[in-house]
Amino acid sequence: MKTRNLWIASAAMGWQLAGAAQPAEPPGLAAFATGDGAYYTTVGGQVVDPYFVNKGFTIALQADAPLQAELQQWLAWLLPRQRQDGGFDRFCPAADKAWRSCMGADADDSMAATTIEMLHLAQQKKWLLPSQQPAAEQAIARSQQLLARLRNPKNQLYRALLDTELYYLMDNIEVYEALRVSEGAQAGPGSKRLAAAIHQRFRSGNDWTPALPEYDRPRFYPHTLASAYLWQTGLISRAESDRATAQWLAQHGNAWLSRSEDHYAWGLVAWKMRQTAPIQAACWRASLRPFPAALGWTVLDAMIDPSLAHTGIGTQCPFAPAAAANR
Repeated sequence: MKTRNLWIASAAMGWQLAGAAQPAEPPGLAAFATGDGAYYTTVGGQVVDPYFVNKGFTIALQADAPLQAELQQWLAWLLPRQRQDGGFDRFCPAADKAWRSCMGADADDSMAATTIEMLHLAQQKKWLLPSQQPAAEQAIARSQQLLARLRNPKNQLYRALLDTELYYLMDNIEVYEALRVSEGAQAGPGSKRLAAAIHQRFRSGNDWTPALPEYDRPRFYPHTLASAYLWQTGLISRAESDRATAQWLAQHGNAWLSRSEDHYAWGLVAWKMRQTAPIQAACWRASLRPFPAALGWTVLDAMIDPSLAHTGIGTQCPFAPAAAANR
């Protein structure tokens, strides 16, 4: 079973003292900083998961949020730690203040995809230092080589890990997005081939299967969240994306904003709906203020919140968060 975001629960929000007053604002990116360019996945945590940081900086790049210096420092930390096979591990601090690989990546395909997309966007927007260009090119090439090994030529999907036959809708969408960015304005054969495979393998009518083989029982993550990754990607039409967003909000928005089924913030949903349902995205930001003590909050959410603000999404919610999903 895929564990992304679930393993964090044991450490999440450990920085808060029992009975402490709720802060007005959620923790920002600086609260996750390790002091040498990296970022812990949770405030007070002891694990750096490059997937979360890459995904956050990808969104910051899309939003043109003012995080260029932070990205350059992150890349100075990250790129020398890429494995020869193109993958990245998760890291924990060692006693001598160095870093050690303490876990493999949760999924190599999404890790490679976020590396490719982030670096391509950083190059396009000229966020990299000139001295970082060679390392960025090498990291992209290695990540592409890893993806090539992860692709199953029989079903055209990407495996989560080399030694498994597990395929995830969310991961394959992230690979598709990476291919689209690397191929330029025109969709190339790689992204077209993957788009067709995603529809053939994961879709049944209006329903989407989050994983192959399927999970034994539905859960908020990944079942409820998987289809949200499709919004505004080009894998489905803009009209279908808008309808899917509205239907998802009607069915699941209340649970998402109230965290009644999963205590994580899931800011990715707000980011995905920022164009179609900006009011609900603003309600997500409003639901963070004052910051709920029990909320699962990651470095990714800490970059999504200001990125939404930078694109003009405020914190004014015209109705109670519990009712927001039904509007």
